[in-house]
Amino acid sequence: MRTAVYFEGRSAGSLDWRQESGGVRAVLDCELCSACILRVYAETEGAAPLYVGLPEPQGGRLRLARRLSAETLRQAGWTGKEPLRVYLAEKQEQTPRVEPEKRAPRTEPPRTGDAVLDALIEADAVSAERTEDGVCLSCPFSPHEPFALAPAFVLCRAEQGRAVLDWKTEGAAKSAAPSEMD
Repeated sequence: MRTAVYFEGRSAGSLDWRQESGGVRAVLDCELCSACILRVYAETEGAAPLYVGLPEPQGGRLRLARRLSAETLRQAGWTGKEPLRVYLAEKQEQTPRVEPEKRAPRTEPPRTGDAVLDALIEADAVSAERTEDGVCLSCPFSPHEPFALAPAFVLCRAEQGRAVLDWKTEGAAKSAAPSEMD
């Protein structure tokens, strides 16, 4: 099935969604519509929005070819479903589920100082926790599937089905170590 992909309310390209054995093959072709890092999300009736992937600029267009496993689709509630709406966004569009006055205050997620890693944190594609000397990033990992920390895979380790990256931030070690003035 082919469906239109939208960016800021206008059609920007298309997504081919093909059922294959063991999952779905998603192929995106869109115009290059923004200088910021955009992600592809799909929505369907009765399921949470699905993060499809991070397209790359190629030949003046945004392109993505990705296989979504049956397990990934099952966990997201997408088994046997096709997208009704596909869009490009810097981060997933949120619909308020709790009245604003009842929401807990939002804490700012930790930052690494690296644009790609910080974009993954902002998109909730990876978990991020402050550590004594930086930030620990992690995401689900299978050696047979794409994973969110792939841009930094050489720095990652695999632990109990998760890719883990310990990112040291500038100044963290200095503030943790006692100075000569202490």
